[in-house]
This record gives sequence, C-alpha cells and structure tokens, in this order.
Amino acid sequence: MYKSPSWLIPSWLSPSCLVVIFFATLITQWTGYQSPAILAVIVLLLFTLIEWKCLELTTKLVAMVAIGLTLVLLLLAQISLVQLGMLCSNVAFFAFFLIALGLLKEAALTSKSVNLTGRALLQQQPLRRYALLTFASHLLGILMSVGAINLLGTMIHRSLHDNKDTVDTRINSARQRRMMLAVVRGFCSIPLWAPTSVTMTLLVTTIPTLQWIDIIPYGLYLTLVILLFGIWLDHVQAPKHLRHLVPAISNNLSDLKVSYPIAIVVITLAIVSGLLIAMTSLRPIAAVLVSAPIVSTAWIFIQYHRKRNTLSAVQLTIRRFGKDIFFKLPLQRSEIIFFAGSVLIGRLLLTVLDIEWFAQQLAHLNISAALILISSSWIIFLAALLFINPMISVTLVAGALSQLPSLEDTPVTIALVMMVTWAVVIGSSPTTTSVRISAKLTGISPFHMGIKWNGFYSAFVLLALDFYLIVML
Repeated sequence: MYKSPSWLIPSWLSPSCLVVIFFATLITQWTGYQSPAILAVIVLLLFTLIEWKCLELTTKLVAMVAIGLTLVLLLLAQISLVQLGMLCSNVAFFAFFLIALGLLKEAALTSKSVNLTGRALLQQQPLRRYALLTFASHLLGILMSVGAINLLGTMIHRSLHDNKDTVDTRINSARQRRMMLAVVRGFCSIPLWAPTSVTMTLLVTTIPTLQWIDIIPYGLYLTLVILLFGIWLDHVQAPKHLRHLVPAISNNLSDLKVSYPIAIVVITLAIVSGLLIAMTSLRPIAAVLVSAPIVSTAWIFIQYHRKRNTLSAVQLTIRRFGKDIFFKLPLQRSEIIFFAGSVLIGRLLLTVLDIEWFAQQLAHLNISAALILISSSWIIFLAALLFINPMISVTLVAGALSQLPSLEDTPVTIALVMMVTWAVVIGSSPTTTSVRISAKLTGISPFHMGIKWNGFYSAFVLLALDFYLIVML
C-alpha cells in the first residue's frame, strides 16, 4: 500500500495529482486544447517533487537532465515558451498512458483466470509449452505490461521449485531457460503492433503523418513471423540428449479453457476502442487508453459479481477504487516520471536539431535510404547497451528520420524499423526493465539473460531486418 513520503504531506495528494493529470490529458486529447496539457505537466512537476525521495536513482537522473536541459535551452533562447507549451501534450500523454494501463493491471492481478492460465501452461509438452507461454506472455503483457513477466516468471519459479526433489536438476535448468525465454520473447514482441505499448504511443506522437491503423497490418505480420521464429529456434536448441530424463506431464489442451475470460477482456477492449474511434475525435491510441479504465472497471465488477449480487458487487468495486486502487496509483512513480522525462529530453533535442544540416551531410555522403535505416537501428541498439534508454534514442532518431527528404514519404517503414529495433532492445539489453526482472526471477545476471541466453535470437532478428531493408529499398 502507498505511503506518503512525508508525514507533512497528506496521503491523498499524490494520487490526486495523477487523477488530475489523467483527466487534463484526456480533455486535451478529446478537444485539442493545449491548456489542460500544460496544467497536467505543472501537476506532474508537483508530483515529482512530492515523490522525489522515493524515486529510483535512474529516474532522478532522467528528471534532472530533462529539467536542466529545458532551462538551458530557454536561457539560450533555443526554444520558446510557446514551443515548450506545445510539447506538454506529448509529455503528459505518457503519464496518461501509464495510469490507464495501471488500472488494467490492477484488474488482471486479481483475476482467477490469469492465475489458472499460468499454471495450466506449465503442464504442456516442451514445444507446445514454449509456444503457449510465448503467446500467453504476449497477451498478458498487453494487459499488464511488465507485470506479465512477473506473474508468469513467478509461476515458473514456483513450479520448478516444487519439482526440484523429483526432477533431474538438468531438466529443471533446461526448463527454466526455455520457459523464461518464451516469456521474454512473447512480451518483447508487443511493440510490433499493440496500441497499448509505449513504442506505438511514442511513434505516433513523434512522426506527424503516422497513424496506428497504418502500421497494424504489417505489425501483426511481423509479430507472427518473429514469434514463430522463436518457436522454431527453441525446437532446434532443445537439449535432446535429456529427453529420457523428462517426467510424465498431463499435456492436456483442455486445461487451457480457463484462459477464455482473458480473451474476452481483450476482445472487449478492442470493441470499446473501435466504438470510441468511430463515435469521437480521439486518435486510435488515445481511444484504447480511454477504453482501458472502462474495461478494467467492468472486469473488477464481474470478479465480485460471481459470488455476490449486483448491488454488493457495485459497492465493492467503488470501494476498491476509492480505498485501494486510488492509493496505489503513485506506486508507478518511477515509471511515470522516467517515461515523461525521457520523452521530454528526446523532444527537446529534436526541436533544436538542425535537420537541414543533417540532410545535407547525408546527401554529400550519398547514403541510400536502406543504409540510413540500418545504421539508425544499430545506433539505437548499441546506445541501449551504453545505458541510453530507447525512449530517448527512438524519439530522437524517429523524429529526425521522418524529416529527412529521402525518408519523409515512408513513415510506416521508419516506424516498423523502430518497432523491430525496440523489440530487440527490450529483450536483450541488460539495462531494460524486462531483462532485469526476468534475470532476477531466474537468479542470473541481466547480462547472462539478455546477451548469453537471448543474444543470438536478437542478433538474428536485427540482421534479418537489415537484409529485408537492403532487398526492398
């Protein structure tokens, strides 16, 4: 449960800040007025000050760089207050994004179906288990973000620990590696299409002519290809010499019927989002994020309604939001401020970047569009290994590429390259949250998880992307 950083600060102040940010940003998205977004950023600064002592070190550094860079550019007259005001809607949108998904995560964490699905997946034969874990991680990740890795990773750990006295240690080690890689790869493919991913949000707010609906057909195809490649690679790398040590398992697909409610939630989210897109002026990504609290509330109500009457379920749902979920909102403090600060840094750098000079230098070098995109992809990947978050590098690179004369007519291609690169980065860089959580659950170092275990897969995907760009452009 959330506790105020100081006894002088009331416990309701931080959650209230996030509620104001949520509705102020929603008004901006709905009406196009910038004033509510400016208010949202001012309140976000207040929230940062209140929660400063509780922030992670990396988040504090990002916040200080973002604030410092803003002040320096203002003092040097490199950016005006009007331009800064226009950036507020992008910065506030990422706080809005995390608050909306946080509500969906809260509903998923108390879902009986989510827990039963994780357990059923562990009783499948190896190749099927890998495939199902991959798709389960992908599906749950859309709802719970990195919470899906925590949930499935914890279930895997418990299952292996319970069997440690009856199963050969070599089998347990092989299972641990294969299952955790399935979870990581399934989660890391979300940026290729899902409107609830940070990547998609960042790209559609960075590249002016880009729409989510333009990307989704290609993104879904890429997602399927990459997930199937992971399944094939798992089959090829399976330790076949240990087959004789594998104990009997149920291997019953009917056990997975417990996952139907999760599929219904995802379908409902898509339907509500579609209705909002058709009936309002909201952008597709904003419509999905407005749908998330609606679906979350209905999901929580249904969880209570199974054992209680309608009136009691409504009362319990209201009580949970008022007494529990409301006070849990600030627990995302580090993620909210880190994302907002990273976006601000990227946008500020993009504002002062001399794209015309950059384009002239590329013209002198006579570099093809394919080589520019390939170089950009590897720069983002290598930057992540040097502790530069892709939130910053992708904002800067995607924004710059979309303004280059040779690439300004290919926003979808730019987006797809950024999405694939992002998917590779969050599955391999030891600095990313997904790799660090997976490594901690597995009991190994982030370097071991990201580079040693998942390095070949990541390198192959990037090289395949390079080959595709060379052939097609």
